[in-house]
Amino acid sequence: TPQDALRAIEGGVPIKTLNVGSMAHSTGKTMVNNVLSMDKEDVATFEKMRDLGVEFDVRKVPNDTKKDLFDLISKANVQ
Repeated sequence: TPQDALRAIEGGVPIKTLNVGSMAHSTGKTMVNNVLSMDKEDVATFEKMRDLGVEFDVRKVPNDTKKDLFDLISKANVQ
């Protein structure tokens, strides 16, 4: 989860780039593309990681085109 990644980073794990490849849909979450579903807590966590200098590689498999995480979040209007 994004929260687990943030805990690792805050605990000293030097993560420069994080692959965001799939986050399953569940009640209360918004689909931001065909494989990512998140809520406001997830968005806030990604924002914290961005503020810590983490870059995001958004794609499910290596052959997919890389997407901009915050562009997807903005377009999806996560509530």
